[in-house]
Amino acid sequence: MFKNFICLEGIDGSGKSTQITALENLFKSKGFEVLKIREPGGTEISENVRDILLNPAHKGKMNNITELLLYNAARSQLIHEVIKPALEKGVAVLADRFAYSTLAYQGYGRGLDIGMIKNLLSITCGDYFPNKTFILDLPVSLSRKRQAGDGARSGQDRIELEKNEFFERVAEGYRTIAKENPESCVLLNAVSPQEDIFKLLVSHLDGSLVPCS
Repeated sequence: MFKNFICLEGIDGSGKSTQITALENLFKSKGFEVLKIREPGGTEISENVRDILLNPAHKGKMNNITELLLYNAARSQLIHEVIKPALEKGVAVLADRFAYSTLAYQGYGRGLDIGMIKNLLSITCGDYFPNKTFILDLPVSLSRKRQAGDGARSGQDRIELEKNEFFERVAEGYRTIAKENPESCVLLNAVSPQEDIFKLLVSHLDGSLVPCS
């Protein structure tokens, strides 16, 4: 586990991008070189996998195990090509989703075996796992409302086309993950004002904002 590898998790509309941008500005003000990443994606190979995973034309066609393996294939490439070199150089890595997304979406959402997924994540991530994960907890109804009001969106991807019941399971999965990993996960109320969320987020960084020598 690396000191300045921070992840934001949560269902769509929870404010991950806003908080990551604020974190990026904070880390830069403390003298860090910062790398922002999103999952799936971040490399040529991973972006191609992303296109396959999120393509609405694949709705109802993609097997759940295929989905699970593709997410981890994209993640493996991202770690090898981007995350590992950055962390080893002391760069602060800020991730919009990482391994806990797989537990939440493919484990709790799809109903795949949690133990199997944890074993796969261990193989995929190895030592390259966030030292702190902030899970932004948002009601599914508000998630849908925020997405509908986002004029920058150009339509729903394959995952976003799932029914509300799926996202309820995902959201509850995230809460379970936070409860089971109190040493590395912080559950934050994403209904709160963005400024309040950020202040609380920073208070949980445990001295991370110290540049590596």
